[in-house]
Amino acid sequence: MDIEVSKLELIEMLIHTSKESVLSRVRAILEEEQQQFTGDESFYAMLDERRERHEKGESKSFTWEEIKKDLLGEKKGLHS
Repeated sequence: MDIEVSKLELIEMLIHTSKESVLSRVRAILEEEQQQFTGDESFYAMLDERRERHEKGESKSFTWEEIKKDLLGEKKGLHS
């Protein structure tokens, strides 16, 4: 079924319902989904702060090759 058709059917069902509990549950589900996409503002603030420190050269960073080498080295050390 086409997603647009599904949305329209759902909207029609919502319009015709008179149960507050149904509307509350649908609202809670949609708000939870929206929060997952918008994320936590404090998380984004922390990312911004880290990015600024990185751009100023105040934090250590690694290339992908350095990370892989380090991880592979640790993995080999576990098996020894």
